[in-house]
Amino acid sequence: MNIRPMKLDDIPAVVLVDTLAGILLPWSPAAYAAELRKPTSWCWVCERLTEQPLEYVSPFPSVVGNLSYPAGTPAVIGSLTLWDVAGEGEIANVAVHPQFWRQGVGRALLQTALHQAALLGLKRILLEVRASNQPAQHLYRSFGFIEDGRRPRYYSNGEDAILMSLRLNQHKS
Repeated sequence: MNIRPMKLDDIPAVVLVDTLAGILLPWSPAAYAAELRKPTSWCWVCERLTEQPLEYVSPFPSVVGNLSYPAGTPAVIGSLTLWDVAGEGEIANVAVHPQFWRQGVGRALLQTALHQAALLGLKRILLEVRASNQPAQHLYRSFGFIEDGRRPRYYSNGEDAILMSLRLNQHKS
């Protein structure tokens, strides 16, 4: 597993991973390309050598084509975007391909983002997570994130968003 800065060539895979991971309104390729140009945005991908061929097929019409990774090649399996918003960090987007859930991908991406936030001198990290996404909430709590509140019916399917934050000097890895 390798965490590295996202490149333009990664964007189609990132959009497909977002879709496969269940993000209700995945960012467009143009939105990711814009993030890569912003001085207050950091985007990473997690890639892993495939042991067998890996197909990324969108479950619905997508703005990017399906992808195929032959065995033995690095495949993008997750991504995370961190923003610096007026001196506070915000985890804007994180997704892991479902085939790689519970294998430390999200943890590695989050550790990378928290390390970058510390280097930037950010004191607090904010994020929102779907109320039904218990595995993600458990991951965030394992780093010391606490629940700050809710946004009722925040997501397009009517689901609540849970607001969480972490004081950076308190995070655990």
